[in-house]
Amino acid sequence: MQTREMTADDADASLRASRDAFGGPLQDRSKFTLGDGVHRFGTFDGGVLAAKANDLEFTSLIGGREVVTAGVAGVLVTPEYRGTGLAREVLTHLLGRARQRGAVISTLFRTAPALYRSLGYEQVAELCVGELPTAALRGLRVRPGITVRRATANDAPAIRAVYAQVASTGSCLLTRTGPRFTATDDMLIESFDGITVAANPTGDITGYASWNRGENWGPTGVLEVVDLLSLDSASAESLLSVIGSFDAVTPTVTIRTSGLDPIHWLIPGAGWSVRDVRPYLLRVVDLAGAVEQRGWPGRADAAVDFSVEDPVCPWNSGHHRLVLSGGRARLEPVSGDGSGMWISPRGLGVVMAGAVTVAQLRRAGLIEGGTPSAARILDAAMAGPRPAVLDFF
Repeated sequence: MQTREMTADDADASLRASRDAFGGPLQDRSKFTLGDGVHRFGTFDGGVLAAKANDLEFTSLIGGREVVTAGVAGVLVTPEYRGTGLAREVLTHLLGRARQRGAVISTLFRTAPALYRSLGYEQVAELCVGELPTAALRGLRVRPGITVRRATANDAPAIRAVYAQVASTGSCLLTRTGPRFTATDDMLIESFDGITVAANPTGDITGYASWNRGENWGPTGVLEVVDLLSLDSASAESLLSVIGSFDAVTPTVTIRTSGLDPIHWLIPGAGWSVRDVRPYLLRVVDLAGAVEQRGWPGRADAAVDFSVEDPVCPWNSGHHRLVLSGGRARLEPVSGDGSGMWISPRGLGVVMAGAVTVAQLRRAGLIEGGTPSAARILDAAMAGPRPAVLDFF
C-alpha cells in the first residue's frame, strides 16, 4: 500500500471510485482538478485506488482572525477494501500534509461519526436548512429609510463585504476568499435566480438575500433562500418582507442558517421546522499555530496549563501553557507530571471553536482534571459567539 498525492493520471480511477461511493453517472461528475486549492490524496494497492480524500484550502474566521483551514471532503474507501483501516490511513496522511502547507485546523461535514471522532474531530456547529410557511412572514414591511432592489454585478463587492462583516463577528464561518472562492462579480450574481439587496438612506448596502425560485407554484411551490444576512434589523426585516411577498405562489420557504441566527427573533409567525441538518466537525492540526492565529477575548489575560495526548497528530502532544494577553495567545511548553488538566484531541477542536464551558466538556469526557481556577480561565478564553458555518463542501 502506498499513500500519495494524486495526479492527472489518476483521474479516471478517482471518478469511478466517486461514482461507486456517492452515486450518479460518470458524465455528471465534476471535473477532476488539481491545484485551485484542492489537494487530492489516494491510497493505492499497487496500481489500484483503494481509498482517497481531498484537502480543500479554506480560511476560517475565529475570534475575528483568520485561521488557515484544511476542509476535508470526498473521503471514500472502495468496496473491496472497506473495513481494513484505509480511511484512517489516508486521512492521517492528509492531516500531516495539510500541516506542511500551513493549515492549523481541519473541518469536515461528517458521514461516519465514529471514524472522524477516532481521528480527533468533534462537532462544533451545524448547517441547517429551515422550513417555514411563507405566511409566517405576513405583516413584515420594508422599513422606513431602507430600499430593496435586485442586485447587479456592480453590487457584488458590497455583497461580499456584508458577508465578511457578519463572518468577522462570528466563529468558524469561512472567509469565502482564496482559491476555492474565485467567482467573478457576474458569476456571483448569476449563481442564483435572484439576489435582493437592502440599502440604507445613503445608498450603502446593509444586507442581502440570495434565493432560487424553483420550478413549481401552488401547493408544491418552494422558495429557497441560500443566504439572508444583514448588518441591522431594519435591513433583515425588509429582506424578510420581500421573501414573504412570494406567499401567493410559493407557500413554503426554506432558509439556510447556522448558529444563533438573528432571523429567528424577527419572524412574526409560527411554523419553523428543520428540514435538514449537517453536522460540522473540527480538529486541531497544529495546536501552537491554531492558538496563535485564533483571536481570543481581550479581557482574558491569564495563563492555564493543560496536557494533550494526540496519537494522530503527535506534534500536539505534551504539557502546555496557554498564555492569553490582549486578545492574542501563545503556547509554551511546561514540565508536568500528568496530574493537571487533560484535554483530548476532540476537546481541543471544541475549545478552538469556543462558546462552551469546561463543565460541558467534562460531562462529555473531553476534559479531565484541573483546578476550579484553571476551569474559570479556560471558560473566559472560550467565551464568544456560537460557532456557525454557511458553506457546504
